[in-house]
Amino acid sequence: MSKNKELTIIDIGSHKLEEIFILFYPGIDQFLIYIKWLLLKVVMAIKNLDFIKLLRIRKQFEIFKYYFFDKRSYNIKIISIEPNIDVSYKFVKRLSKKFPVYYIPVAILGHNAKNKMELKKLFFYDHTTSSSIYIKDRPIDEGKSKVCVAIKFGILWDELVKENIIEESIPFLLRMNCEGSELGVIEDCRKKNLKPICIIGSLGDIGKIHGKNANSQSESILEEMNIPYFYFKGTDPSTWHEMIDIWENYVSKYFKN
Repeated sequence: MSKNKELTIIDIGSHKLEEIFILFYPGIDQFLIYIKWLLLKVVMAIKNLDFIKLLRIRKQFEIFKYYFFDKRSYNIKIISIEPNIDVSYKFVKRLSKKFPVYYIPVAILGHNAKNKMELKKLFFYDHTTSSSIYIKDRPIDEGKSKVCVAIKFGILWDELVKENIIEESIPFLLRMNCEGSELGVIEDCRKKNLKPICIIGSLGDIGKIHGKNANSQSESILEEMNIPYFYFKGTDPSTWHEMIDIWENYVSKYFKN
């Protein structure tokens, strides 16, 4: 297969690589997430005597077929960027059995960073394994906090090119949910004229952490560059069905025959 048929997945804020697993390598963890969600939907529909919603649940079985029964092979490489090694590494190792994975244990700096590279405190929050270099309106678990290296996305891109891990003009898909640093990534894409085939994940923390102006700025840049964005979470099956058509539209050319 020719080189231009390989797709690079850049996954920023990988955590447990939940989105990557459901899309490329679903296993028992993803199956259990889906079954628990589906059973809850059925129980709530019966409890509320909402038979219309119960009929709509039949549509969700398309999820089951697409993600867990249909077989697809991909010509891809994955770049996983996640500063919390403790939570990510075993999932990186598991995924590496199926695809080439380059794991980079750094955080990505946001749009308001003053330097290209910094040491940042990585904050952890009660009752969750998620982390961020930004303080959120939630109780911080100081016992888990640590220091990590954080770098601008554009600098990281240049280093990946320099090390021949990627090429400058490769097609790539950007999956990100990086706890407030998303606008920095989007701005660097514009500066370097990097256009992902699409962005999937969640950009909600831009507005939550930096406010409406920052959120509007991200939307404006995406519109200017004609980059489509789709909300998608590997832990939320309600986002999985819509992703089927999106995935076929944007990624099918990278399926192996």
